[in-house]
Amino acid sequence: MIEFKKITTRKGDSGKTSLADGLALPKDSLPFEVLGDVDELHSALGLLKASMEETPDKDDINWIENCLLRIGGMIAVHPSHSAFSKIDRVGISDLEKLETRQKKLMEKVEMPPLFITYGGSERGARADVARAVCRRSERHLVRLIRGKKLSHLSDAQKFLNRLSDWLFVKARELDAS
Repeated sequence: MIEFKKITTRKGDSGKTSLADGLALPKDSLPFEVLGDVDELHSALGLLKASMEETPDKDDINWIENCLLRIGGMIAVHPSHSAFSKIDRVGISDLEKLETRQKKLMEKVEMPPLFITYGGSERGARADVARAVCRRSERHLVRLIRGKKLSHLSDAQKFLNRLSDWLFVKARELDAS
């Protein structure tokens, strides 16, 4: 966990910043773009969560947000760095858990037969926005994996893929409620 003792450091004023493992890169490099996408997704999920009552839905979103923090760690620390072994990585068990949650949702929701427009409800629209951000995050992560040959991120990419599906179904459930 990073301690925020000092927010303004001025280290990034030159247009460079460092990943968690200390590697300094330009702020517009792909790893930071992906980290920014994941952070934006986390923010969109927070907005969705804030619109909900205390229900298991909030527990699901809290768990997903935790997974996104873990994905951020996987991106920010290269596997060759000694700190990588200490990172709690997203893996197959997380994919299975998300798939199980999606299947339970689908048992409760009648899925539309064709393409749809969004905005059936405010909460559903928030889930749709989060889904769009999730899909962008995944596209950029795929580019990072391919470009830098970072196969250790493949489970993170799969998680984002499943998450966009879960968010689509969640949005339909929220629209119907």
